[in-house]
Amino acid sequence: MRVQKSISSLVLALTLVPFFATANSSAVAKKVTVYPWRFTNGTGTARITATSTVQEILEKKGLDFVKGSGASRSKPSNAALGQFAKRAGAQYAISGSTSWHTRSIWVGAGPKTISTATVNLVIVNTSGKVVFSRSGVRGRSDEKENTLKVIGAVLVTPLITGVSGGPKTPREQRAVQIALARALQSWSK
Repeated sequence: MRVQKSISSLVLALTLVPFFATANSSAVAKKVTVYPWRFTNGTGTARITATSTVQEILEKKGLDFVKGSGASRSKPSNAALGQFAKRAGAQYAISGSTSWHTRSIWVGAGPKTISTATVNLVIVNTSGKVVFSRSGVRGRSDEKENTLKVIGAVLVTPLITGVSGGPKTPREQRAVQIALARALQSWSK
């Protein structure tokens, strides 16, 4: 009797599996691929930080990152970007550019290195339709604390810190993290 009850429970559970799988199919994460980013100025390390920050923000938004292939470094058309997403098996493709302006300014008794990163990006679906676009979004390496709290909520890894004078790489990293988080903050899939 006990074995038959266990078998009945198992049969009932196996019967319901397809129902629950269908009901939860909308909970499956959307996939996104990133077209090779374009850069103006910026150190190699700041460029790597930009690329990893884009991926990190998208994953934190609940998207699965899919590596795409067969792209050039030139700016793609929206249709080409949609095809890129299809080839990668993703629902969305993101393309963008980042430029840096890093300089030394005089503050009090000495110089201070600051950097401003400007981000432009577009997100399209597989049909090439633009679903999100931002242009001229800036992040500055010496942003004040209240801005950093908002941006910090989007990033998993800590912001690159330090605002005194010195090497430009950490300033460029911090500026691009802030700009990318600000640019992607309002996109909902």
